[in-house]
Amino acid sequence: MSPFLYAFPCVGVFFESLLFWRLWKMVSRYPYLFAFVLYSLVRDVILFPISWYRPNWFAEVYWRTEMISLFSRFFVNWEFFRGTFPQRSALHEIAWKALLAVELGVLPGILLLSWGQASSLHHLYRYLSPVFEQYLSLAQALLLLAPAAVARYYRVAMGRNMRGLGLGFGIYLSVCSINFAGLQVLHGFVPYGRLLSPAAFIGMNAIWMWAFWDYRPSTEWTAGHENQVA
Repeated sequence: MSPFLYAFPCVGVFFESLLFWRLWKMVSRYPYLFAFVLYSLVRDVILFPISWYRPNWFAEVYWRTEMISLFSRFFVNWEFFRGTFPQRSALHEIAWKALLAVELGVLPGILLLSWGQASSLHHLYRYLSPVFEQYLSLAQALLLLAPAAVARYYRVAMGRNMRGLGLGFGIYLSVCSINFAGLQVLHGFVPYGRLLSPAAFIGMNAIWMWAFWDYRPSTEWTAGHENQVA
């Protein structure tokens, strides 16, 4: 592997470590995001030496841990919702109904469609089908879009924490959703497409690091919390 490709996990672990350090001071505020970042950091720290010393193990370890990573992203969805619309918020019930509509109306159809297509292509992939990852990313993007649309419509003043969380996560999910389809259509894009999702993940962590460098929640969330996190 070229030194350039090794720079990806190094930069990724660097940003994740800084983000973990900042979120450690806010763990009581953002426990679900903290759990996601912790798992991602531990996983990358384990995968990096494997890619260097045992490259023949890398694919198996990566894909066996990828399924956990995919579903752990729902923690980020929930953190965005609860951070934007805390239970005492006046718009909590409206946003919850919008989220529930996506969960009950759109999400099952997307997951069934992805499972059906992934099952028909299971002979092409030894571990996790990229089709399933693509559709799951799309489902998570819709779960992010529903509360974001409500916040936009009612002009909810989100703080830097939630703005950065939604922006970084939204960009990453969008890239993951279209990446596999692009690889299928543009075969010459394959060498670059394989780097697109890791690059988007690093970008997401960079945005999150900026967003969570200080505790800056929404105005409503700040009310009643006089002790700010340094």
